Amino acid sequence: MRNVITGEGVELELPAASLITRAASLIVDLLVSWIALITFVVLSGMTAGVMSDPAMDAAITLGGTLLCLVILPMTVETLSRGRSVGRLIFGTRVVRDDGGAIRFRHAAIRALVGFGEIYLSLGMIPLFTGMFSRRTKRLGDMVAGTYVIRVRQPAVKPMMLPVPPQLTSWTQIADLGWIPDPVAARASRFLRTVQDTSKGQNTQALEHTANRIANEVAGSVAPPAPSSTATEFLVAVMAERRNREYRRLRIQADRQARLGQRLHKLPYA
Repeated sequence: MRNVITGEGVELELPAASLITRAASLIVDLLVSWIALITFVVLSGMTAGVMSDPAMDAAITLGGTLLCLVILPMTVETLSRGRSVGRLIFGTRVVRDDGGAIRFRHAAIRALVGFGEIYLSLGMIPLFTGMFSRRTKRLGDMVAGTYVIRVRQPAVKPMMLPVPPQLTSWTQIADLGWIPDPVAARASRFLRTVQDTSKGQNTQALEHTANRIANEVAGSVAPPAPSSTATEFLVAVMAERRNREYRRLRIQADRQARLGQRLHKLPYA
């Protein structure tokens, strides 16, 4: 996960696409470009008998190569705001370093640099630059100031563990509003792991992780919780936070429903 600070000072969490995903989408895009180039060559070959000038044939071949391998990917990337056939299949998109949508300038730089680094190096330059780049950037991304993000995220299974009975009374009076969001996210991911793990697989590593996260959460919770295990403490805190958020949303929805009913009852004059 990579945090990006936009020009308006808003912090965004934009996960960069992995090197394998980028390579797979690049292969699909290359296949599309080469299919277009082969089609162009076949169609131009049909007119070879009409235009027998070698210089004209060479110019047409060079123009078709630039059209299919440079101009076509650049145009598609510009009009789709960073998408392509391969990125559409694998759920990725090209964005600027600040998280904004790319424009023609970024697509042109990526296409021109990409022609050299992909075709002339047989894909070795993008491979090595992506391996040693923090956002799996290729050389064209570094020059254009862009990178590729994942826009298709897997569905997150909600944490449905109930509050342990011995901590129910404590959760009714506990102040749980000061837990930092990164700490709460780590606790939620850990509890989803525990929820999906069978009872016979409660290893020492899970207990160590529970103790570490519980110590982080305990510093933002008051009053201190009664004696319990680290996992039970985390379950109680996160389940109560879930219940309070659900009650808050229900109250807000009911208030909006009552307001809507009142507005429909007002006389229209």
